[in-house]
Amino acid sequence: MTVYAELAARQALASLIGRLLLAPPAAELWAEAAALPELAAVMGDGPEELAVAYEYLFGRNVYPYESLYRDEELMLNTAAADRVAAFYTACGYEPDPNVGAPDHLGLELTALARLIATEAAAQAHGDAALRGWARRQAAALVRQHLAGWAPIWARAVQRIPAHPFYQTLASLVVELIGSELERLAGEPVAMQEYIPLQPATPHDEETDLNALIRYLITPVKAGFFLSRADCSALARQLGFAIPISDRFNMARTLFETAGQFEQVEALITALQDIMSNEEQELRRLIDAQTVWEPALRPWLARLADRRWLSDA
Repeated sequence: MTVYAELAARQALASLIGRLLLAPPAAELWAEAAALPELAAVMGDGPEELAVAYEYLFGRNVYPYESLYRDEELMLNTAAADRVAAFYTACGYEPDPNVGAPDHLGLELTALARLIATEAAAQAHGDAALRGWARRQAAALVRQHLAGWAPIWARAVQRIPAHPFYQTLASLVVELIGSELERLAGEPVAMQEYIPLQPATPHDEETDLNALIRYLITPVKAGFFLSRADCSALARQLGFAIPISDRFNMARTLFETAGQFEQVEALITALQDIMSNEEQELRRLIDAQTVWEPALRPWLARLADRRWLSDA
């Protein structure tokens, strides 16, 4: 395969995955996805089935916005989104304004696809300067944004047995980013924006249940994304059910109900098991591709320190 052909294949894959994350597939996108063997094997009975799974996963449980993983506010359009928007401006990329925020994973992958397309065009025309610019911008996007949160999002998706199509798509996201990390490893980029380390425990004056829940549902502190589906699954594991609500109230109800049934210790053990498993999965990723280590090191530090939960 020529360099141009390889770049074209990478661009097509990044574009396809980006569009599949921005909306459930209509007929044309469904046909395009079916051409990819990994997705064709898990597509199910039709676009309608995927539309239901899409809403359940990304509309109600695992929200695909960088700011929800990199910032503490747990809101859209925070500082992380501003950094992504500034990056787009520097690249001359104008994202779809109808998407909730510029740091949507689908938009970030679409930006990556356009940078790879620019590199491919420069390669074809012998434009070394443009090719170098495109590679540096792609390396910055991958190292400073995508690699720093997409694996955490993907793991949250894969914990929910909603539809194998989207679990496979999450795996493809991580594989694509890992491949780009390796391909662009030699490109000079400003220092990696590591996730700022947070305190290992809530402040002394914030040791009530609300503080614990806020800590637990904040990925940049807890080290993983606790979804509403996770809360429901934990309740079922302990032998009871909790009503559907927002993540904070579901997690609080989970602890309160566990207390009523004298199951708090079992709940904490179950949460620690999730964290231990997430830590193991991230370490497996690093063992397979060492280029992941700088981006995942802060998450491993959070997941390894579970004292704040055991002291609850």
